[in-house]
Amino acid sequence: MNKIRVSVVGASGYTGFELVKILLKHPHVEITNLAVRSDGGRPFSELFPALKGRCDLKCSAIDVSIIADESDVIFFGLPHKTSMDIIPKFLDFSKKIIDLSADYRLNNEETYKRAYGINHSDKGNLSGFVYGLPEFNREKIRQTNTVANPGCFPTGIELALMPALQSGLIKTDSILVDSKTGISGGGKTPKPAFHFPECNENVAAYKVASHQHEPEIEQELSKMAGKAVDIVFVPHLVPMTRGIYNTIYTELTEPLTVGDLQELYQNSYKNEPFIRVMEKGKVPEIKHVAHTNYCDIGIVISGNRLILMSAIDNLIKGASGQAVQNMNVMMGLDETLGLN
Repeated sequence: MNKIRVSVVGASGYTGFELVKILLKHPHVEITNLAVRSDGGRPFSELFPALKGRCDLKCSAIDVSIIADESDVIFFGLPHKTSMDIIPKFLDFSKKIIDLSADYRLNNEETYKRAYGINHSDKGNLSGFVYGLPEFNREKIRQTNTVANPGCFPTGIELALMPALQSGLIKTDSILVDSKTGISGGGKTPKPAFHFPECNENVAAYKVASHQHEPEIEQELSKMAGKAVDIVFVPHLVPMTRGIYNTIYTELTEPLTVGDLQELYQNSYKNEPFIRVMEKGKVPEIKHVAHTNYCDIGIVISGNRLILMSAIDNLIKGASGQAVQNMNVMMGLDETLGLN
């Protein structure tokens, strides 16, 4: 088959770097443009020396007509609140678009404003984007040209809860989510809280019950459950570079054993190449999913409580790896290409 021409707009961040590394391994991809808002004209390998000799393509400015003309698929790795001003310029070209920001994940403009503090500048196109969680929306992803790649926290939380919610086995008004994230989740731009002396040898909760991902999580969990889902979400910053670990406390609607839930989860995910359900008595660990597109899920029952644990790499399954998985689905390819 002909190579798929791929461009990355906003290639200079952590997700852009991970995305390029994955695309370089993809047997059916040719990277044609690496567009940046600054550092134009510099080789990508100068920004990321680890890729010297592997990707020396010069970064370019964001030129809509050139990128559209030279691309079949365009990834957008721009910051939240920025994509919605740039993506509309590309929509008339009928290219496959995958946005890694949060700008097209929320279905409601008012919800977006509450979560991100500004009005959405492209609210007319919100409904046209498919939420890119392949395990839940595979057929819709296959048929669309525009995908909103899920957030990193939402990915691990939604995958952990999906089988139980779809089966009606947990109460939807008593879900407590305790999440730990590595420092790279804050992005490449330096921030005081992510400064090494501040976060090293420290653990701290932040944005308690007010994190911008909470509406996204509740929106998608409600679709899975077929009714409103309300969660309490408490994220924590921990001193590691990458990874997200979720511990989720829920209440069962009927008496069940761990074996019952193991069987449900294994059957639900038996055909999913990147979901691994842990054996009874075992729990996920970040080091087992780091640098991979896997999501590991553990299951424990205590009385009438179901405790779920999930671990992902926030930069891979939580961002760039899932974006490539979505591209593979959109292009009718094996989902694992470039990701194994």
